[in-house]
Amino acid sequence: MITARAWGLSPADEAQVMRALRFRYFKWDTYGGGRCLVLPEFMILSQQAHQEVVAAVEGLHRALDRFVRRVQGDSEALARLGIPAPLHPLIAAEQDGAPTLGRYDLFLTDDGRWMVSEFNDDVPGGFNEAAGLPELLGDPGDGLEWHAELRERFLDAFRDYDAVALFYATAYAEDLQHMLILERWLAEAGHRTVRASPAHLERGWRRPRVLGTPIDAAFRFYPGEWMPRLPNFATWLRLGPGIPQMNPLRHLARQSKTMFAIWRQSRLDPEDRALVERHCPITMPFDGQQVPLLRVERECWVLKRAFGRMGDAVVLGSLATEREWEETIALAQKAPADWCVQECFAVRAIPFAQGPMYPAVGAYVVNGRFAGYYSRAAARPLITHEAYHVATLVQAA
Repeated sequence: MITARAWGLSPADEAQVMRALRFRYFKWDTYGGGRCLVLPEFMILSQQAHQEVVAAVEGLHRALDRFVRRVQGDSEALARLGIPAPLHPLIAAEQDGAPTLGRYDLFLTDDGRWMVSEFNDDVPGGFNEAAGLPELLGDPGDGLEWHAELRERFLDAFRDYDAVALFYATAYAEDLQHMLILERWLAEAGHRTVRASPAHLERGWRRPRVLGTPIDAAFRFYPGEWMPRLPNFATWLRLGPGIPQMNPLRHLARQSKTMFAIWRQSRLDPEDRALVERHCPITMPFDGQQVPLLRVERECWVLKRAFGRMGDAVVLGSLATEREWEETIALAQKAPADWCVQECFAVRAIPFAQGPMYPAVGAYVVNGRFAGYYSRAAARPLITHEAYHVATLVQAA
C-alpha cells in the first residue's frame, strides 16, 4: 500500500530544489540536527490506500464536528479536555460557519489498519513543503499523480472575505514562514492581508482592527491554549466569537489528546462508533491506579499530555528507558487531568534508501474536504520535529 522511490535527480538539481524551497517557498528550516529534513524520495500510495485515507479523514472530520457541537457549551467537558477555563465562554459563543483546516496524521499498522493517534486541528502546519515540492518537482510520470489541492481549497474557504488577518506567534521564525506562503496565496487572489500577533486585535468602527487595518476574517496560527495569556484577552472575549476565523477556538476540543477517551465514552451514532473503533486507539484519562499496570505493561502504552505539539510530551513505553518512563509517570501523577494513557499500536516500517522508516501519512482537510498530503517519516515509530518530510504521490486510477 505504501512504497518509496528516489527523486532521481542529480546532486546539482537536488540542491537547486532545496534552495528554491528555502528561498521561494520560505522553508528556512530544511536542516535540523545537522541533516537535511526533506528526504529526496517520494512516498507512493496505492490508489486503494489513497481512497481509504480520504474516506477516513473526511469521515472523522464530520464525526468530530458532531462531537464538538455536543461539548462546545459544556464547561465540565471542556475542562476534562484540558482547555483553560477562561476560554470556555469564548468557545461557547462561537458560531458555526467559520472556515476550518485540519491535518490528520495516519499510520499504517502491521495488521493493515489506518490509525490516527491525534488530530492536528488547532494550528496545523507544513504548508511550505506541501505546496512547494509538487511545483518544484513537477510531473512525476510513471502512472503517478500529485494530490496537492491545499492552495485551491484554502483560497476557496476565504473567497467571501476581503481583508484577512494572519495571526501567529511572532517570536518564532518557523511560524513566520507559514504566514508568508499563505499571505502570498491570498495576495495573488486579490485579498488584503495583515500579519500580526493576536495581541494586536482591537475594536474598530464597524469591524475589528489589526494594526490599524479593518479585517473581515482571520487565520490563526497561534496555539489556542496560549490565548488567555494575551494582554488583550478581554478584547478577544468580546470580538473573537464574531470573527470568521480559521481555526475557531472550539477546535481545541479536537486538538486535545484526552478527547479520544471522552469521545469513546460519549453516545455515538453507529457510523461514528465504527469510525472510532476502526481508526482511533483505545485511550483513557490518566488515573494513579493505573500506575502498577503501566509499569508491568510498559511497552503496551503511551503517555500523552493533553496539549503538546511536534511530539512534545508524548512518551512511548516501548521507546523510553525505565527512568524516562518513571519520570513521565511522576509528571502525570502531579497533574492527572492533563494526561491520558493510550494503547500503543505497531506501525508498519517502509524501506527507504537509508533504511527502514516509519511513515505518517498526513492528510489536510479544509472545510470538510480532503486537500492534499503532508507526510513524514522517522527511524523510530514516533514523529517529532526531527522527522523527515517526504513528498507524497498516488498511483493513478
